[in-house]
Amino acid sequence: MDGSIDETLALFVADSTQQLDVLEGQLLALERDPADHAALDALFRAAHTIKGNAAVVQLGEVEWFAHVTESVLERLRSGELLAGCELITLLLACSDHLRYLVTNASFGADASPAFAEEDRARLIGLLVPWLGDELEEVAPHAAATPRRGEEDCWRISLQPGFESLRQGLDPLNFLRHLETLGRLHSLRVVDDEIPPSEGFDPEACYLRFEVLLDTGADKQAIEDVFSFMRDACTLQIEPPASQLDDWVDRLDSLPEDELQTGEMLVRVGALTPDELASGLRAQRGGEGSGPIGRILVDEGFVPPQVVDAALRRQDEIKTALQREAAQLRVSAERLDQLVNSLAGMQGSLAQLAQRGTRVSAVEMVALQHALEKARRLAEGLRMARFGEQFRRFHRLVRDASLELGKRADLLVSGGEVEMDRAVADALGDVLMHLLRNAIDHGIEAPDVRQAAGKPAHGSLSVSIKPQADWVLLRVSDDGAGVDLARVRAAAEARGLLTADQLADEVSLLAQLFAPGFSTAERLSHYSGRGVGLDAVRAAIHALGGEIKLQSRSGQGCCFEIRVPAAPPQSALPALHAAV
Repeated sequence: MDGSIDETLALFVADSTQQLDVLEGQLLALERDPADHAALDALFRAAHTIKGNAAVVQLGEVEWFAHVTESVLERLRSGELLAGCELITLLLACSDHLRYLVTNASFGADASPAFAEEDRARLIGLLVPWLGDELEEVAPHAAATPRRGEEDCWRISLQPGFESLRQGLDPLNFLRHLETLGRLHSLRVVDDEIPPSEGFDPEACYLRFEVLLDTGADKQAIEDVFSFMRDACTLQIEPPASQLDDWVDRLDSLPEDELQTGEMLVRVGALTPDELASGLRAQRGGEGSGPIGRILVDEGFVPPQVVDAALRRQDEIKTALQREAAQLRVSAERLDQLVNSLAGMQGSLAQLAQRGTRVSAVEMVALQHALEKARRLAEGLRMARFGEQFRRFHRLVRDASLELGKRADLLVSGGEVEMDRAVADALGDVLMHLLRNAIDHGIEAPDVRQAAGKPAHGSLSVSIKPQADWVLLRVSDDGAGVDLARVRAAAEARGLLTADQLADEVSLLAQLFAPGFSTAERLSHYSGRGVGLDAVRAAIHALGGEIKLQSRSGQGCCFEIRVPAAPPQSALPALHAAV
């Protein structure tokens, strides 16, 4: 590419990113008020602008998918469709996909990788019912053709539990079900665990089944066949060699999101959620040692080369995010002020050089003032309004509430407060932790809230304001508050407290900040990993600040955070590492 094309593409990416921010924000506004015509108009304009600009820079994939999205938005705007939760969720996913395509284009890629193509095919399939006659033809996503060679088969090892037959779990029924996914290339019954006749139990299961399955199905679909007996058997699913290459390719094309190793592997289909949960339980219970990737390999869930590819992609994403964080978005007004200040100093120096005389004390003071003004303006370029973080807060609350079967509204204030951009980003990550925590642990399900005399919708609030030489942040909710009895039980189970040891409310709340501490009864995307409040506290301390927690049973929690208004630059690397 020549320089002009590079510059045009950079302008397209910058403008499309802004339009996508509008698209996401207005979709959330439309969900709150489906009759918001201003939001509908803004949505349509944003999608139409992206489509038109994509045509200018000849990005056909972006143009086409923006056109499909625009078609649905047009039906919304004309009143043919209603903005229900299902449709808003789908359109947010379309916005995410467009954002990925735009980001991909910023690296000069002519076409999206296979991972994005599959994601797009899935979204188009979901959009078809909402398109009506707007899209005459949608290219079908070709189904995978079953493979024939033994080397291209999935290897499945099934060891039913000793009591499985007595529990009514006949392995043959599951193996017949497996045939619906493809062709059983071979089935071998291993009977070396059958005891001598005197110790034989006719109602016990001693057999192991080794299966070669010729199928185009993915790992999750194969595991789903055994869902009823998943807890009563030992199941290992090994992919064919060609599948390994596909998973590695998908990992290499993952969007630049900060994902944990297990989440990356689940996302590309190399690991199922049940396998990840089993690996995490082994890690927490001390049955496995080391990083989760090593445990997943040791458990036989994921081949080592796929884990290596995930770790490599993590490093690439971390590097890219660091590079992105180092780039500053500067308002034209501030840049003009700095340029004008420097131009004034340059003119003054030129005049002094022409005169060829010594500089007077008054002129020296004037130059010093001008230099100080330019320095302050330059420092101001690093400043960001904290309100830039609010968009992702609203999206998090919306998505997490929906996933957990809850309802929650978010109120924010203090978006006009300015601080160093790196500090704002790090504090944004801290508040994301606390909001996830509040939705998962604090906000109750709608029926529980109504039974307690509360509104079905929970309430969350984030506020930030300057306070002398400090910045004060508050994150509060109107949920159930901290269950101190559960905290105590979890602390005793971890050996942090003994049964006869006295502990007041303050000391019990302090346990929540202990490394690895969790009161979650089950593992989920949001809970049970023992990572959260300890990372929050470490981040705040790295910044030279402090965090306090207050809780009232049945009324909710409030986290109060105080950080210096101007933290030392040396604190920032530690802050990012902690978060």
